[in-house]
Amino acid sequence: MTPPAISPTGGWLGTTLFVLLFLAALVLFGIRAGRLITLLQKAQPENRTDHMGRRVGEFFKVVLGQSGVLRDPIPGLAHFFTFWGFIIIQFGLLNLLLGAFNGSLPWIGESRAFATLLDVFVALVLVSLIVFAIRRGIVRPKQLTSKLHGPWDGFIILGLIFLVILTLALVEGFEYAASNGTAWTPIGALVGSLFQPAGTTFNTGAYRTFWWLHILTVLGFLIYLPRSKHLHLLATPFNVFFRSYKPKGELPAIENLEEREDYGVSKVEQFTWKDLLDGYACTECGRCNTVCPASATGKPLYPKEIILGVKEALFVRSGEILGKDSLYNKLGVAGIRADKTPEEKADHFEPMVGGIISKEALWSCTTCMACMEVCPVEIEHVPKIVDMRRSLVMEESDFPPEVTSLFNNIERNGNPWEINNDKRAEWAASLNIPLLAEKPDADVLYWVGCMGSFDRRNQQIATSVAKVLQAAQIDFAILGPEETCTGDPARRIGNEYLWQMQAQQNVETLNSYGFHRSQPATQGQENQAIATKHRTILTACPHCFNTIKNEYPQVGGDYEVVHHTVFIDTLLANEKLKLPEGFDTRKLTYHDPCYVGRYNDVYNEPRRVLNVLNSNGVTEMRRNQNKSFCCGGGGGRVWMEEKIGKRINQTRVNEALETNAEVMAAACPFCITMFEDGIKGVEAEEKMKVEDISEILARALEAKA
Repeated sequence: MTPPAISPTGGWLGTTLFVLLFLAALVLFGIRAGRLITLLQKAQPENRTDHMGRRVGEFFKVVLGQSGVLRDPIPGLAHFFTFWGFIIIQFGLLNLLLGAFNGSLPWIGESRAFATLLDVFVALVLVSLIVFAIRRGIVRPKQLTSKLHGPWDGFIILGLIFLVILTLALVEGFEYAASNGTAWTPIGALVGSLFQPAGTTFNTGAYRTFWWLHILTVLGFLIYLPRSKHLHLLATPFNVFFRSYKPKGELPAIENLEEREDYGVSKVEQFTWKDLLDGYACTECGRCNTVCPASATGKPLYPKEIILGVKEALFVRSGEILGKDSLYNKLGVAGIRADKTPEEKADHFEPMVGGIISKEALWSCTTCMACMEVCPVEIEHVPKIVDMRRSLVMEESDFPPEVTSLFNNIERNGNPWEINNDKRAEWAASLNIPLLAEKPDADVLYWVGCMGSFDRRNQQIATSVAKVLQAAQIDFAILGPEETCTGDPARRIGNEYLWQMQAQQNVETLNSYGFHRSQPATQGQENQAIATKHRTILTACPHCFNTIKNEYPQVGGDYEVVHHTVFIDTLLANEKLKLPEGFDTRKLTYHDPCYVGRYNDVYNEPRRVLNVLNSNGVTEMRRNQNKSFCCGGGGGRVWMEEKIGKRINQTRVNEALETNAEVMAAACPFCITMFEDGIKGVEAEEKMKVEDISEILARALEAKA
């Protein structure tokens, strides 16, 4: 190793002081980090060690490649350069630290290539800081603000980063000047040449002064970092690595429901350690707020505030959670964010649910998952919201009054209405559709769902799907009265008990007919002979689709489930259907339902079908595919009153009207219902109609005939 041109500490006394300061900073950092880790250990356990290969790949893509933040180009690039600048500057810092002992890193310490790379990133970080300062100080986008704390922490961090690169530049400059150019770096040569006339003695003293200032700034940053919002620098790599690899549409189940004394989450320590790690990892960028349909329409829900609220509740209760005998409490290590004023601290010593996080915010969520889709650090907002809803519903019986009848009707009638479930197949009376009980070996089970079975408008869609299947000569049947509500709205609202009851009943029915694809029907059951036959469940309801496909495995049901748009696309590809060319000439746009799009990544198949049916193809709305704007009906919201702000369905309808389309094609009964109400609300009945893809296709088949 090549020693530095000039000893930065000036001798053994300075080196000893440096060692003491360095160790003190490490101890303070370690105490805070230990407290944060211990709080995670006090949370509920959760296994996140599956799919190790994918986890490593995602780490390289999201953490090192910064793929998440780069979706927003300007701040994304600034963050990219700051991130990589931070990493490269650490190698330069290590080299400076070794200088206290008259050493340097091999290769790096004497490499002009590394010196050039380092200074390039110093310059890029400076430009990035200017971008960040303009955004925070001048542009001030709403998404960067928070109701839980002020903007000062962000400016403190920007100031510390600026001091790091400023002092580093001056260290390089004065070392260059004091060494007569021996210690060369691009910035050092540029800055040092200005000070060379001051003489070696002055430049040596200045070099040592700024070396100490640089080291003290870095050590101060190290101590402050885990106490600030930039804790995410430390937590994000772990949060990305431990992301969920379960199906996106699967909510976590409450195990041993009958034996539990608590349901859902009312206290922060009832969350899992990964839920709490999400709070540590939040960058507070506010991207989730910008895509949330509730936020966009004036509801009191801001997904970022949910995550920050969980972290706030954790820090407020940290002393109680750790216990009075905890080493960290004895050391008096504060749990609340360092940048809080006394007034802010006082305001947040309150319950998490109904205090730090308002109940109105929780009930405003449509569970559309746009927040999770856009989050650059893999934070999981929706499961936390549902967990807190579960506590309100099952522990406190505190939920919107209009869903009382929903719960009662599902439990008594197997559907959301006061209609006897025996009438579930009446819509099909004239269509000659067999019941599965009459044809137990049918290849395809058409799962009609409650909306298709009982709602008059959506019965038209059920009829269209059936006509398409008949035209393609598909061997299918329906369950009729044996079908009951999947429980999706109950689960999303928070009634896990009702969901499990419905799910177990449906799984028992489906397994008895041999639809379980992992194992044959149990010994002694009827229909065991057909248990190993390849069989498919088809549904036109994304909520039924997602629940049966992704959540019924939790209660013993493993099925091949296909959304009707995917099934129809396959029929067309295999030439099972013959259609007239250019049948539909109307201008058409397509809405991606959340539970078939973001939840299950079905985007291309419905568009391919529409491009076959319509000679003009699909005119896209400005928010489409994984950026689609919710209809407002998910998360049980279709059964609740929308009393605050603008109506979400009308907002989406107005986006469709911007395309000048005559038809808004959809693929979800909830969306159909919400958009027909939205069109009436904006008085656009003469301008636009809402139609399911199956309805357009069924008319085309009739025209061909």
